[in-house]
Amino acid sequence: MKSLLPLLLLILAACGGEATYGPETVTISGHVTDFDGNPIDNSIVQIKHRDFSPAYQTYTDKNGYYSLEVEKGRYAFMYVIRPEEYPRNNAVPTEDMRLEFWAWNLIADRDMTIDPRYHKLELYGTTVFGPIGGYDGLMIYFRPMSVTKNVSYADEIFTDKAAAERKTDVSVRPEYLEVRVMADGEELNVNSITPVEEFIGRGKPTITGYLVQVDAPTSPADKPYIVFRVEAGNTEYGERGENLYFYELPEYN
Repeated sequence: MKSLLPLLLLILAACGGEATYGPETVTISGHVTDFDGNPIDNSIVQIKHRDFSPAYQTYTDKNGYYSLEVEKGRYAFMYVIRPEEYPRNNAVPTEDMRLEFWAWNLIADRDMTIDPRYHKLELYGTTVFGPIGGYDGLMIYFRPMSVTKNVSYADEIFTDKAAAERKTDVSVRPEYLEVRVMADGEELNVNSITPVEEFIGRGKPTITGYLVQVDAPTSPADKPYIVFRVEAGNTEYGERGENLYFYELPEYN
């Protein structure tokens, strides 16, 4: 045993003098509400891999709070929904159906608070990017989807994923779309909102996405990324929705 002591000391010294106990973790927690501040209990809060398989999952408590301990790293998505309210489940009256909240390109490098709000407008496929050259601003792309338009079709259509993708149009018309964008809490000026007809697969109708140009944030970032919050409204049906995107700041030589 004594002959092993020098070897153990050498290993500890190489590790900085401290034993290691596996992956480092962070806590993601928050409060899930509607847009009026009412808590939403029994909602799934799930962090997903790129192939949509779950990495971590929990549920909100009776007051809408949740907490997840996750391994540090980058995850493709986080989403939140109360399952019985999802239209395809057809478990509640249509007026009570809602779609999901999403956070995209989730960078879990520290403890953080994410307070999702969701209603009847889902903002899907959000991406933020900064064109090089020209105006010093940022572009945001997303696809808003209306639950009211979804459930206006027959039950056998909106409850069947394949039929819904072939036959339904859940897009928001440009004249009814309202958009706000925040970057780490700073509201940004929206310079233009341009509709884009996006191809989503053969045999399926196109869906209308939107390319939004905003001013660059004026506040310096205190971390290597900026959290963008995109809020949107569909004035045709009084729907609202929001999501997040973790925009990693580019580094150049």
